Order: sequence, then C-alpha cells, then structure tokens
Amino acid sequence: MLGVDAWTIVAAVAYSVAVTLGTMWLVGRLAGPHRHTISRPWTAVLASIIWMALLFVASVIAVRYAERIDQAVLGYLGFAAVGILASLLRARLYWSAEEAHQPAPPLSQAQLVHTLTAILVAGVLYLVLHWLLGRPVQPLLLTALVVGVMLANLDVTDSLSGRLLPFISRRMAQWLGPNQGWHSVVGALIVGLTTAPLLLLIPWRAWVLLPLGFVCHLMVDMLEPQGAMLLWPWRRIRYHVPGTPIRARGDATERKLAVGLVLAAVVLLLLVDFGPPPSPPVTAPSYEQILERYYGLRGRNLVFASVQGTWQVTGQRISGRFEILNAVDSSYIMLDRYTGRVFTAGRNGEDNLYLNYIDLQTGDAVTIKPAEIHLDAQPLADALPVIYQMQREPGLQYIYASGRLQLPSDEPGGQQLALSTTCAPTDLRRIQRDDAGGYNLRYLSAAELIALSKVQVESADLVIFATYVSPPAGPTATPLPLVATPSSEPGGASP
Repeated sequence: MLGVDAWTIVAAVAYSVAVTLGTMWLVGRLAGPHRHTISRPWTAVLASIIWMALLFVASVIAVRYAERIDQAVLGYLGFAAVGILASLLRARLYWSAEEAHQPAPPLSQAQLVHTLTAILVAGVLYLVLHWLLGRPVQPLLLTALVVGVMLANLDVTDSLSGRLLPFISRRMAQWLGPNQGWHSVVGALIVGLTTAPLLLLIPWRAWVLLPLGFVCHLMVDMLEPQGAMLLWPWRRIRYHVPGTPIRARGDATERKLAVGLVLAAVVLLLLVDFGPPPSPPVTAPSYEQILERYYGLRGRNLVFASVQGTWQVTGQRISGRFEILNAVDSSYIMLDRYTGRVFTAGRNGEDNLYLNYIDLQTGDAVTIKPAEIHLDAQPLADALPVIYQMQREPGLQYIYASGRLQLPSDEPGGQQLALSTTCAPTDLRRIQRDDAGGYNLRYLSAAELIALSKVQVESADLVIFATYVSPPAGPTATPLPLVATPSSEPGGASP
C-alpha cells in the first residue's frame, strides 16, 4: 500500500492521531483553566480529522525520502520534530480563535448551494470529457476534484470550507479579503504547487484534478455579478460573464442550474463506463528474464529500474527509481542520480541491495565510447587527457573508469590510495585491494580519478567509458557546406 509496508502505515496513522490530539490538549491546558470546552465541537472534530489526514500523507512522503539516506533514523526524527512544531502552531491558532470568543458565522445556505453548483459543474465536465474520449470513469478521482472545488472557498468564513478550518479561513479573509485575492489563477497555481509532493502517493491525474476543481469554482463565480479577480495581484478587476445569469448567490436561477446539472450527471453516468478496463492476464517475468531484457537494451538506451528491496548491511527497506549502469553476472550496477551513489543490486549475498521487485524502463538512445589505457611507471595523470577529450564531446552523460593498478612498494601514494577505499556500507566499494598487493578500481567517476592523478603506478590497465545521449536523427538546422568541385575553383571551367 502506497509503496510502504503495513507496519509503516500503522505507525504513520498512530503518529498523526497522537500528535494532533496531544498538541490540542497541551495548548488547551496552557491557554488557561477556563478553556475546558470548545464552542464548536463538531467543527473541531472535522478540523482535527483533516489535520490528521495531512500529517499522515506527509509522514508517508517523508518515509519515501528518508529511506534513500544512510541514517534514516535522523530523517524520521527530523520529520517528527517538524510535524510536532506545525501541530503546535495549528493548535495555537485554533485556540486563539476560541479565546477571542469569536462566534462562528452560521453556515450560509447560499454558500452551500454555490459550492454544490461548482462541484456539479466540475463533475459534469469530468464526465463529458471521459464520455467524448471513450475512457472509463474512476470514481476515486472525483474526490480530488471535490477537494479542489472546496479549497477555492477557503477564504470565506461562512462557507463549508471556512467552517471546517475556521482558524485558516479567518486569517485568509483578513489578509486577502473574502472572495478576493484567493479566487484567482494564482490561487489555483498555489494549490497545484503545494500539493505537488502528493505525486509520490497518487496518480498524476488525481493531482491535476485539484487545481482543475479550483478553476471550475472560479468559472461558477464568473456567472455572478460579483465575478472573480482572475488576474490578482496584477489587476484587482473582477471578471464576469456578460449578462450574469445568476443575479445573487444561491438564488432561484442557481438552484435551477444545480438541478439541471444533477440531471445531466445522471444521464452521463448511464453513458460512461466505470473503473479501469480489465487487462488480460499477464505472467510476471522472472528475475532471469528481466536480466536478459536488460542485456538486450544495454548499450542502446538508458535503462532505469523501479525497485523495491532491502539494504543487506542495515536491513533498511527502500523503494525508488535508479539508473542501471551495467550488469555483472546476475547483479546490476545501479546509480542513484539524486546522491551520486553507485551500488550493486541483485539476489546474491554480496550485493549491496537485495531486490524483491524490479521493473525496467527505457530512456533516451545512447552511445557508449570505451577507451583502454595502459600505464607503466607513470602517474595516473597520464590517463586524464582521454577524460578531458571525452568531456568536450556533446551529449555527455557521465564517465566511469574501471581496471587494475599496481603501486611501487615504496610509493607513499599507496597509503593515500588505501585510505580512499573507505565508503558507506550501502555503496559499491570503488577501490579494493587484492591479495597480490594491487588495487581493483570499479566505476570511479571522472572526478574521483582526477583526485588520484598524483598517484605513481608501477603498472595500470584501465578501461574508461563515456556515455553520450545520441543526437536526434533528421535534417540539421544549418545547411551543410557544399563540397568544392574543380568547376567551382578559381579559373576552373564551368560545364
């Protein structure tokens, strides 16, 4: 579920509930002995449930990021501290509104009708689009659409959203004004940006429906004389449809529109299909078949892998998307582009990451250019001109070097090289010393090889390979120069 194990889900739920209720109780006790009751208990319960849901989503996102670092415990503790501080601030804002004895405005019937109309407009547009494209409707995605519609009324204190989150609604109404700055295209962009981390948990179609529902609410606002400040903060002009068919919010015209939208939604629900289309049964490929597929793609395309597994040293679970640099026997050499970490992954005891699941995806077409270098009684700096030449070529992705070198017995640089063999327990050991006193280099980056340029070697056999993204095929943007012919030279005879 959500890419994490069941115990992590349970821990995230327990953390969200404990922090929300604990901070509310603590701030309430510190506010004074007279604060033992809440004037709007049902509103407080709904607001707490919403905050618990937000903390839960943030917890799962934090787990997906923290599992990529070595000291995952520090990541968990850091997020826990941030969550507690945010919950304390939220509780303080809520209790400050209670202490001010600000009675909650009654739930406006007109606002309720207006919000329902906006939800129906968004739902009908969603159904019409799927009916025209012939795609099945996924009912769970409608939840994101409804949430996006309700977020547009977050600055109106007598709306349903304002009643659920009064401590946020009051401040937005004070800062921006009700039905003003928040009801704009900028508000929809803010909703899209602040909810972007949810892409780790929900499909991108569900995420897109959040700002889309917000925009649908603005469309309904434009049917009223009050309109909407679409271009705020650049222009404080309210835009509305000429003639404004709805004279007042929640009037008879808007009610009739809502009834018509309900009928249209019922008809559309009879025309569209529900749920994803059934897929034919597919036998999952075995680990060996996936490995054979990679060998068929190697050298022709960038290959990425979505994996789930466990670090064999720490026992920490991880799931993510990494690039495959190579495969040796039945193990993959993987690169984490976020951290630059290179590690082995497979189902052998010596692999850094034990793979429980792997799925391959192809990227751009690539060209791999290898270069073999042999050194005798030379410094490693003599191999660097090849790297510098590779770096000047267009489309370079990365450069790695592997091979074996032998150091002179009295070479002080040997100690320096030995010290650099230390690395994180979850990384591939780039430099290993063998029984013969030599060193095996494995996937050293260009920067790491340059750092060893002063080391004097007795002998070295290196293979340096560079990966380039192939340029797109087709005609060039600039016409190529014509080849000179005898007839075009000075004094040449023309045909």
